[in-house]
Amino acid sequence: MNYQTVVELADQLPLAEKARLIEHLSAILRQNLEIEAFQRMPWHEFIERTAGSLADTPIERPEQPPYEEREPLE
Repeated sequence: MNYQTVVELADQLPLAEKARLIEHLSAILRQNLEIEAFQRMPWHEFIERTAGSLADTPIERPEQPPYEEREPLE
């Protein structure tokens, strides 16, 4: 499907559906631009922007199960 076909189909939509389509495309475009910006930024800037992002929800290691008893190595 090409651009012109999509435009012609979009022109046939009722106004409310056109608004939904615009919202959908806007959200996808915003997400794609954000991903592209992160992919192009220098690694140290990425670290500075994301450092501490899990401060409110720290990663916790759950209790570990007991080790299984094995035969000793010879």
